[in-house]
Amino acid sequence: MSASSPTYAFLGPQGTFTEAALLQVPDAGQATRVPASNVNAALDWVRDGSVHAAMVPIENSVEGGVTATLDAIAGGGELRIIREVLVPISFVLVARPGVRLADVRRVSTHGHAWAQCRLWMDANIPSAEYVPGPSTAASALGLLEEDCHYDAAICAPLVAREQPGLSVLAEDIGDNPDAVTRFIL
Repeated sequence: MSASSPTYAFLGPQGTFTEAALLQVPDAGQATRVPASNVNAALDWVRDGSVHAAMVPIENSVEGGVTATLDAIAGGGELRIIREVLVPISFVLVARPGVRLADVRRVSTHGHAWAQCRLWMDANIPSAEYVPGPSTAASALGLLEEDCHYDAAICAPLVAREQPGLSVLAEDIGDNPDAVTRFIL
């Protein structure tokens, strides 16, 4: 690992709110960014020296502490928080092109996102089944897989803008327009 070119881990895949938080760190846009499949992996990479630092979510203004992060921090070797970043959180509902809101029966997303869109879902798709996903971005990207077992995903607008093959069915579906998540590096 070169001292002149930092390497950062973040809860991936690309397009997550965590990557958006990381991109607020000076020079992170030019640094090597490595998506991790879970918080434990990202923090383990810091502990073993594979990366310089990892950006992970720690608290949400709606749902409170992110227990997976708190457990991962407590369950391993000592780490230092070197930066905090607040990211405003907004959500969109995406599907494959041609899918209409009336067609949606199963929706995948991260549990925190589902909780933050519950009122919108109840008002607009009350019979939709929740399918837990590892992250909002992973759920959205899962729609592009041939064997996808859900119809739509709740994700960040960034994913919807940057990923071809996704169609936005609804914007600003979060129940709290002032929601923010605190991330730590």
